[in-house]
Amino acid sequence: MLNISVNGLPAEWERATNELLPELDLARAEGGVPVRVCRGDGLHVVKEGNGVVLTAGRIQDYNRGLSHIRAVLAGGGDVHERCTANTLGLMPDCSRNAVLNMAGAKRTVRYLAMMGFDAMMLYIEDTYLLEGYPYFGHMRGAYTAAELKELDDYAASLGIEIIPAIQTLAHLAQMLRWPAMAEYRDIDDIMLAGDEKTYELVDAMLAHFSACLRSRRINLGMDEAHHLGRGRYLDQHGFTPSTDIMLEHLDRVVALCRKHGLSPMIWSDMFFRMAFGGRYYVSEGEISDEVMAKVPAGLTLIFWDYYSNESARARFAHMLECHLKFPHNDTAFAGGAWCWSGFTPHERFSVYSSRIQLQECEKAGMKDLIVTAWGDNGRETSLYTTLPTLMLYAEYAYGGEPDEARLERRMREVFGIGFEEMLTLDAPDDMAHAKDAMPQHPRNPSKYLLYNDPLEGLMDADMDPETVAENYKKAAESLAAYVGNARFGYLFRTAAALCRVLVRKSDFTVRLRRAYLAGDRKALVTLAEETDLIVKDLDVFHELFRDQWNRENKPYGFAVQDLRLGGLKERLAATRERIEAYLSGKVPNVPELEEPVLPYRGKYKDDSGYMCMNVWSATVSACPV
Repeated sequence: MLNISVNGLPAEWERATNELLPELDLARAEGGVPVRVCRGDGLHVVKEGNGVVLTAGRIQDYNRGLSHIRAVLAGGGDVHERCTANTLGLMPDCSRNAVLNMAGAKRTVRYLAMMGFDAMMLYIEDTYLLEGYPYFGHMRGAYTAAELKELDDYAASLGIEIIPAIQTLAHLAQMLRWPAMAEYRDIDDIMLAGDEKTYELVDAMLAHFSACLRSRRINLGMDEAHHLGRGRYLDQHGFTPSTDIMLEHLDRVVALCRKHGLSPMIWSDMFFRMAFGGRYYVSEGEISDEVMAKVPAGLTLIFWDYYSNESARARFAHMLECHLKFPHNDTAFAGGAWCWSGFTPHERFSVYSSRIQLQECEKAGMKDLIVTAWGDNGRETSLYTTLPTLMLYAEYAYGGEPDEARLERRMREVFGIGFEEMLTLDAPDDMAHAKDAMPQHPRNPSKYLLYNDPLEGLMDADMDPETVAENYKKAAESLAAYVGNARFGYLFRTAAALCRVLVRKSDFTVRLRRAYLAGDRKALVTLAEETDLIVKDLDVFHELFRDQWNRENKPYGFAVQDLRLGGLKERLAATRERIEAYLSGKVPNVPELEEPVLPYRGKYKDDSGYMCMNVWSATVSACPV
């Protein structure tokens, strides 16, 4: 802990100082190292005698400047920076079961502030309580109005704008699942456009956020409404082109935004799908003037891309160019910090892909940058595994493209852990990318091999059975090196425990089938006993995973994890029982082990031997669930 004495601090920066100093291992004390704070343009941290002068034009610059104090005092050189982004934000997904608890949300705000971010776009499809709609967010960990106001007050004091990111058309499956909400449903997860009750609901949503939050910006969603107008709308109105329905609905919702004094933004994909036959990402072609003219003026379009590698650079640049041609609409870019394909992040790919995207954004003059952190299929991965990508965005915004040394230094200055050390959390899936000549779409065997049924073995063809167990052993060892980290050690403990489960579990069915078909009864006895060892390791992982969840999130949603992991334990017990019944002659055979082994995706398979499959229900069994 370094004691500092802060002088000249503006009163409105007082709370930020008190909140951030402990995170940076700094403390205010009389007689401490003098830190003189001045108002000025940009960010400057300059050594002066035995202290520093911290000059900042905005609270965001000041917050970031606090993280430079130690390095400047240690002789690392003066700091002169200027943020080139108008918006630098994170969008945590709080709609896929894991809803940040208040401690987790405030921790996230502090982390963003220390890097110099100015916004957090809170993605909440139905995870907020809405007066007059009791089923909206029911039993989902929904934020109350009081919680939203508390978070907004806290974030504002640290210079972070809380921007609501909701859905006003599609992606509302959890709300529409209730029979009581059936009147709002068109088809799938899409609301019934054109119906007055729908606009009463949207009006209530907008009024709610207008009252709860300071921000006048709101993300209305409206992405991926692929079957719009093909359900009850079709029954009521007959066939209507989805483009016409979408534009009419958008006009209605934008008008409601104006009523509540809100500036709307939406994900841009639906306009591109209208223009390009259902495709979003195109390498050539232009959006017609006719389509662009139909987009309401003042609506910000969010171009999202989480996938581009070097081979897709030209396509990405073309997409940016297309967005910037909309004459009456600003464009923001949303990249991705991959924490949404299982229990482990894919930050090496995120950093690689984000560099390409940020280079092209810089060329195009893009000033509004958002990092998305989705939580598909139950949100198993901690939000804080995304810090390497967030750090890349921050350093890019404040000083141009950073090299590896700068990223390493800044991670240690801000979070007390190295950039490469945090990337070790990718280890459970590293083996799936070992053969890539160029980084590819993340693959997630650590999830699908965990849940791969011990008798059916649907995923047995989607791994290298000769090396997978040894790779998980090495991954567990690499992760164990960082379990002592005071701030993030619990993340490494959970990931290491997962790998220890997979040392035995990943190729279990392969070994079981091999022994069964060879008639190796001795091996079958050993494998039956091994199920108990897997369950023992699984219990350890389950407990650590629960602890990780509860540190960061509300308890709602973990029931899904309990059911999945509990189901796996039951299947392991059932597998032992079936093997022993076969060995004792109680049953003549084990038919599942006699079935042919088929690649999950058939002929669609690359040279890695692994794939990305993050839908638990699709991989856990061949039988309907």
